[in-house]
Amino acid sequence: MLSIVAMVGLVALAASPFDEWQKSKHSNRQLAIDEATFENRGATAAHCGRCHSQQGFVAWLPQLNAGNSGVLVKPDGSAADEAFLRGLGLEVAKVEPITCTACHREDNFQLRVQNDTALLPAGFAALGVGKGALCMTCHNTRNGRVKWDATELRSLSGPHEAAQADVIMGKSSYFFNDTTDNPSPHAVFTGDACVTCHLKLGEEGHAFQVSETVCANCHGPAMTAERVQEPTEHLLNQLLDQIALKALEVKDKIATVTSWDPATDGDTPNTAVDGTKITSVSEILTIHGQMSFKFNLEDGSAVYSQIRNIKDAQGQVVYALSDPIARAAWNYLLIEYDGSFGVHYPSFARDVLLTTTNALK
Repeated sequence: MLSIVAMVGLVALAASPFDEWQKSKHSNRQLAIDEATFENRGATAAHCGRCHSQQGFVAWLPQLNAGNSGVLVKPDGSAADEAFLRGLGLEVAKVEPITCTACHREDNFQLRVQNDTALLPAGFAALGVGKGALCMTCHNTRNGRVKWDATELRSLSGPHEAAQADVIMGKSSYFFNDTTDNPSPHAVFTGDACVTCHLKLGEEGHAFQVSETVCANCHGPAMTAERVQEPTEHLLNQLLDQIALKALEVKDKIATVTSWDPATDGDTPNTAVDGTKITSVSEILTIHGQMSFKFNLEDGSAVYSQIRNIKDAQGQVVYALSDPIARAAWNYLLIEYDGSFGVHYPSFARDVLLTTTNALK
């Protein structure tokens, strides 16, 4: 494995890719420390360390290819313990972010994944997507197969904040049938899917930032990302409004929440809230992986809470697993967390948002 220090020595040979990589989120070692070390995550480093560290990803990939897309486990299949995780390097002193050798093999520098993925944590495999298969291995919702016509969720966990593979492959939506094999042309007809636009045609290559004119390479100078994003953002706002209307129909039942402080990332359980004083739901987000609402109150204050911890006076969850609001919130976050606002797959984003809004009506 090449450490950060060792990689600096490559600058003279390949200054441009290294400099580009440093500008990418992949180079964020603090993120790796926060999300992939035993000191900060305990046993859950086996979950987040799969994709937030070089060592975790390289250890997890053979497990994924063998058919186990779950959290890191020891070679005998037993749960990863402290000794095993630290032995991989998932500790503050040793952890590496997504370095060159996370994506490229050390012996021949070939990509570790190409063309097809194994069954991903999101519950589908991406086939025939060239070098983009590597990106999709981590950039997916990671919460298992979403059954589009389910009437009750398994949990109120939200999609991971890197939902690009799901959207570009047309997967993981509720209400809208995603069972057909109908990926975006951006996934299957650009040669290397993500890599084509974000690296080959991107801005500064290994920074993985697309240029403002990348769409024009295929669609002509009149086509900009904004032309797709504006109507998609409009539909996202419409869905947010519809979810808020449905959520406020039962606001009077709300008696307690687990209040989350965005400044400290701390939770205060059993915080009393007078539901009759709630005026709006202005944001849908995930807090510690759980779908959540931001409530605004009459006095101008705001309260954030995971949906699963919004309860009535008897301690019962106000928005149950069978409530369509929960499925709608998932779909909202699916498109929001894709980050392209429709560019990756315009028709899928539109279909999901419109179908979900109409389902709530």
